Amino acid sequence: MLRDITIENYRLFEKFQLEGLTQVNLVVGTNNSGKSSLLEAIYLLVNYEDQDALSNVLDNRFVIKSGIRSRSEITDLSDTFELSNIFRGHKLQQDYPIIITSQRDVPMSLECTLLEAQPQKNDSKTGIRLQFRGKRKLDYFLGVEQLFSPWYRDKNRIDKSRTNRHFLTTERLDQQSVTKLWNQIVLTPKEDMVLGALRILEPDLQRIALLNQPTPEMSVRLKVERGDDPVPLGSMGDGMYRIFALTLSLVSSENGVLLVDEIDTGLHYKALTKMWRLVIETAKKLNVQVFATTHSWDCLASFQAVLTEEKEETIGSVFRLERTNDRIGYVAYTGEELAVAVDHDIEVR
Repeated sequence: MLRDITIENYRLFEKFQLEGLTQVNLVVGTNNSGKSSLLEAIYLLVNYEDQDALSNVLDNRFVIKSGIRSRSEITDLSDTFELSNIFRGHKLQQDYPIIITSQRDVPMSLECTLLEAQPQKNDSKTGIRLQFRGKRKLDYFLGVEQLFSPWYRDKNRIDKSRTNRHFLTTERLDQQSVTKLWNQIVLTPKEDMVLGALRILEPDLQRIALLNQPTPEMSVRLKVERGDDPVPLGSMGDGMYRIFALTLSLVSSENGVLLVDEIDTGLHYKALTKMWRLVIETAKKLNVQVFATTHSWDCLASFQAVLTEEKEETIGSVFRLERTNDRIGYVAYTGEELAVAVDHDIEVR
């Protein structure tokens, strides 16, 4: 379990150090304060073995320049990618690496360095070098094609469906991801957990099935007690899909890490307390460390209410990121401190 993280030269972070991480961590702050970037940095560190992790981050931010349609059109790294977006100050320099470290409990460090071609030396290497130092040392190079697009990646690399460190963005899971995750839990107690979670919004739900359809909205079918025929998940609203994706990712992260950007997306405020109860109870049961972001006061207040209800305030913390003079700091709230803030209507977002 991560207890701290230090980030250097990644996106908005020049040198940022956060301590006091707990099992369930909620990150708040204004727009462009670094919330999503913090989740990305944690994702890169805990997925050090997955050579697709950086490519996933680039895909999520859509940093591939427009107009590139095929592998043959790739000529130069700087002409293909907006890679400068992941480096602080948009600096693409070999002597300006991204460094992400954790020192408490299990020390580990990940360094991401740009390598540019040196024509005069006949060096064709252009891409990113990743070096990990911890219990296991790794050093590997990602060239242009590996970084470029999921369609060109090496399919022999790590199968992400077998990992337990997931990043749920505001975008919907693709069909391949849903199918892989579902196949791991079908006919197990974890399938029942997903079913129970969906009953937060649809109490009459009886069964779930996955059909061979092109999208998750159509392939996931729900059998409701009052209906004769199963209905597609896509017809049930954004909240049902979000709870499904959240719980599916959560139960697939046993003994690992789940990162969720804007965790309350698509959910009515009346469902947030049940959602947080689900997240906290499942995280404890399956030993998952959770990192989530929100802009919502209702989401924050519901988080505090469940922590108080569980009488385990130490299991969760809130971190408010603050950006001042282009530097990012934070204010931490334990469960008890958060309860005081909410009771007195003190703004902590």
